[in-house]
Amino acid sequence: MEKPLLFLGALTIFMMGYWIPEDRHVPVEGAKSYDWNPASFWYVGGQNAQKGINIFARKGTPVEATTSGWVVYRENDPKGDNSVFVLGSKWRIHHYANLDTVGVSPGSWLKTGEKIGTVGVPATADTRPANLYYSIRSLPPQVAEWEPEKPFWFERVFYVDPNKFLTEYQSTDKQAPQIEKAAGH
Repeated sequence: MEKPLLFLGALTIFMMGYWIPEDRHVPVEGAKSYDWNPASFWYVGGQNAQKGINIFARKGTPVEATTSGWVVYRENDPKGDNSVFVLGSKWRIHHYANLDTVGVSPGSWLKTGEKIGTVGVPATADTRPANLYYSIRSLPPQVAEWEPEKPFWFERVFYVDPNKFLTEYQSTDKQAPQIEKAAGH
């Protein structure tokens, strides 16, 4: 009798991750969709693929939480490349890297738009401009992204395209007032 209850409890906790609403917010204060290259997601160069996007901004620009979530990891590297990992709804881990400063600690809860830190310069390349590296990893695989003909197809099912994540929300957000106006509200 204990095993079915344990399974039911684990399944309930897993499903709760999907019930939490997912707000979306551009992670760099004042950034627009032209501040990143949408083609950089899954750009394959050599043996690696870029699993996120670089959002370019001035060093010191505030970085804000894209969605509400729990800070699960914070890396303060003395050489730079500070990172923060936030577990959001739908069991997605939002990775913020190339941070100059970090103002959150593991175990804390972030609300959408809350400040995480500031944009920095990648420590591995002094000539690159300041940017935020932003990626989203899905813990459960996304079956809809299954494309075996593409490079790194197995890894792809565990990553969400940050460009789609941010721009699809913005386009639907702008349409909401127009829809209400058309309906006469």
